[in-house]
Amino acid sequence: MNELRRRGRVDNPFLESAHVLGIYVKAQVIIVCVVTVLYAIGFAIAHMPLWYVIAIVAGSCTVIPRIGSLIGLALAAIVSYFGDLSLTNCLIVFATWVVVQGVEGFYLTPTLLGRPLGLRPLLVFFALILGSFFFGPIGFLLAVPVLAVAGVFWRYFRDRDE
Repeated sequence: MNELRRRGRVDNPFLESAHVLGIYVKAQVIIVCVVTVLYAIGFAIAHMPLWYVIAIVAGSCTVIPRIGSLIGLALAAIVSYFGDLSLTNCLIVFATWVVVQGVEGFYLTPTLLGRPLGLRPLLVFFALILGSFFFGPIGFLLAVPVLAVAGVFWRYFRDRDE
């Protein structure tokens, strides 16, 4: 996946953009699957009612940057509250969320998305802010892939003059 960094020159920006978007989608699918499995394990250990449904929904919400994990936490908290879980099991649910967020934020996303796409965290942060400011929730969802494609065109036009 580290092909984009090794390749300095972009000959066809449209082909390279399709490649970048393919990496993005593939990485997101892998992240969602791993996070869903981790949630499922933790929620099953906590004896949460409907743990498999909550794990799938919470894992799927990870594609929404920054707030997807909070949606999963809120859903897990609501089900835990109405499912009459003991305090220990509620703590296991919360600990599961914390561990999964750590794995996703510090390992999965940087490894599968950041490095292969060559995106710097500060640029991603600003892209998310600008995308959500100008285009609302859709801009928030599309900010990272648009930034990756913009990076391809930037490299193309920068290297074209050489």
